Amino acid sequence: MSAPPVLLFLGAGKKLGTQVPAVFAEAGYKIAVVARTRKEEFESRGYYHVQADFNNPESIPEVFAKVRENVGIPTVVVYNAVQYELDNPEDPFASLAPEKVSRFLSTVAVNGTTPMIAIQHAIEFFRSLPPGTPGKTFIFTGNILNHSQFKNRLCFGVGKTVAAYGVRYASVAYAKDGFKFYYADERTEEGLPVMRDIDGTTAGKEYLKISETPEQLPWLYTYTKESGYKDFGEKDYLKTVDSNEPQFIKGGR
Repeated sequence: MSAPPVLLFLGAGKKLGTQVPAVFAEAGYKIAVVARTRKEEFESRGYYHVQADFNNPESIPEVFAKVRENVGIPTVVVYNAVQYELDNPEDPFASLAPEKVSRFLSTVAVNGTTPMIAIQHAIEFFRSLPPGTPGKTFIFTGNILNHSQFKNRLCFGVGKTVAAYGVRYASVAYAKDGFKFYYADERTEEGLPVMRDIDGTTAGKEYLKISETPEQLPWLYTYTKESGYKDFGEKDYLKTVDSNEPQFIKGGR
């Protein structure tokens, strides 16, 4: 007998934080969301809500324990937390100067270290699910920074790259167990980053699809709003569209 479907959504902010759980809830999943502050919207929808600060990777064990006790063992875990400040594009390594290095450490924690800890806990919890339970999927909300360099996103890119390495590694190491791992990255049809235009409903539909597909699809799951999964290969951002840098310099996911 399989366990009921449970989504654990880590980092429930605006857009994806409300829209992705809504898609899973409509599909019959129990929902647990984790955010730094409490949100009445989640409680009004019947979601179980946990407060946590992912600057501290040690917050993950308590989160998983509370969700198991109050909702059930997660069958799908989505890590969506994000934190960063833009670096000086003319001197990006200045962000690692002694007076600023705490910002770098915080960015890497939220975007890299904490999701690595979350992967480990997801693996342990998936192992405790009854045989035949569908899902057993970990999804990290990524972007193009795992293999392309923005001039003002050194710290942010380091964190995303750490997470991408962990996801890729896990997708191979635990394939024998039937566990699935994804670095999900929405792009434009041309393969450019969507930045702040990331679409939560589209993400929800894609995340649900890969969660309910029994086999591991490409770990680097690049997709578009119009086409779904689309393989953009390893094109390097700075080499392909450097002339358009100003449109991306202000920030965004």
